[in-house]
Amino acid sequence: MWNSTQHLETYLAVPSLGAVLHTLNCRLSTEHIAYIINHAADRFLILDARLIDSFLPVLRLIPDVEHVIVSGGGDEAAGSLNDPRALSYESLLRDAEDVFPWPEPEENVAAGICYTSGTTGNPKGVAYSQKTTYLHALASRSVDSFAVQERDVILMLPSMFHANAWGFPYSGWMSGADMVMPGPHLQGPHLRTMIESARPTLTAMVPTLLGDLLLADETAPLDLSCFRAIVSGGSAVPSSMIEAVRDRWNVPVIQGWGMTETSPMCVLSHPPKDLNGQTETYWRLKSGRPVPGIEVRVMDDEGNLLEQDGTTVGELQLKGAWVTGSYLNEETDAFTEDGWLRTGDVGMVDERGYVQLTDRTKDVIKSGGEWISSVDLEDVLLKHESVAEVAVVAVDDARWQERPLAIVRSKSDCDGETLPPELRSFLVDKVAKFWVPEYWAVVDDIPKTSVGKMDKKLLREEVAAGKLAIQKHQGFGGGND
Repeated sequence: MWNSTQHLETYLAVPSLGAVLHTLNCRLSTEHIAYIINHAADRFLILDARLIDSFLPVLRLIPDVEHVIVSGGGDEAAGSLNDPRALSYESLLRDAEDVFPWPEPEENVAAGICYTSGTTGNPKGVAYSQKTTYLHALASRSVDSFAVQERDVILMLPSMFHANAWGFPYSGWMSGADMVMPGPHLQGPHLRTMIESARPTLTAMVPTLLGDLLLADETAPLDLSCFRAIVSGGSAVPSSMIEAVRDRWNVPVIQGWGMTETSPMCVLSHPPKDLNGQTETYWRLKSGRPVPGIEVRVMDDEGNLLEQDGTTVGELQLKGAWVTGSYLNEETDAFTEDGWLRTGDVGMVDERGYVQLTDRTKDVIKSGGEWISSVDLEDVLLKHESVAEVAVVAVDDARWQERPLAIVRSKSDCDGETLPPELRSFLVDKVAKFWVPEYWAVVDDIPKTSVGKMDKKLLREEVAAGKLAIQKHQGFGGGND
């Protein structure tokens, strides 16, 4: 389902029945959707009528589903499935009793299931209990988190099929806040209309969408001053974006780091009360400090605990009140013997508890024995006026084993031959000499995953298949020499 009133109703009604709400990512492939439904042993499916055509191939792959309930369009839409299992959401509501004897589920039974986005292998199921869902919503309302309150108007931009829409449906219900549902349309004109009419106070979005809003404002002024905060996550938010939102609308960007496995709220970038001689942007660029209820530690490859000194880098591991301890029907090595979640993220923690991600373990580049952070390179490149998006991945190199390849989408019709040398010159006094890429590709679009992150797995596959026009430029200190 898209972000809709009916989807919001199911968020509350299904767990309140003592049943399990399993939100499905409608942007996944037919095979992945069918796998997830069958793996979770789903019995009933609620389908947005706008997704009927794309869902028809899935029907033959999910024989154990008892009913498909079509939301929107009434009996006619349900009939269009041409499936005896089809029912109308509206008809079921119309025929229901006015009073329902709600049960009181046990706190440790499952309330919901979300699946990871499946960037490696099949998606994995993560179950959330009644208790952890409640605790996550409660924490989301605290002043050190999102401070969700009754006076808020929440623009529900995070997909409700992904990681509980960052927890906003439940914290919104709990607080009594108004919630604005955008449906499937997140394009500029529709988004502009919603913001101008509803004047929301709080929202969350991936950096890509935030960048789109900034670009839209350059063409036709956009008033975002109604927001008291914009939460952004999914990938690192560049400093240029944080500062542009502050300078144009006086709105703070709260950067967040979390995972499906953490419900997902985990770490948030609120600056400390004393900036310690740094700018506010410096602190907002951090991944953030763990919210109360979450613990973070840094470990090396041998399982040794590392110092929290702001410089020592290792794998970040988590545990806490709403961090999962297992995957649904899945054996995995993602958890340590003492119960911590191995995140697969590389980073450091400083003396004040601020976490800084440097990369995913699979994205970090090791060149001539030295580590290069793709995230940091991307952040610097995004400060160049001609760069709209950039993804940095590793490519094989005969001399250095791996070197960074910068894949760039420009803001305007730049010359694809002259832009890479210009960007190399831009980097040369901003990063270590051996970080400067000599491999470049200028593209019309950078592919995204189903949840809006840059799809580096697909990019690596395209590089391996020779699908990208890769240029090699030298002369400004690229390489490790």
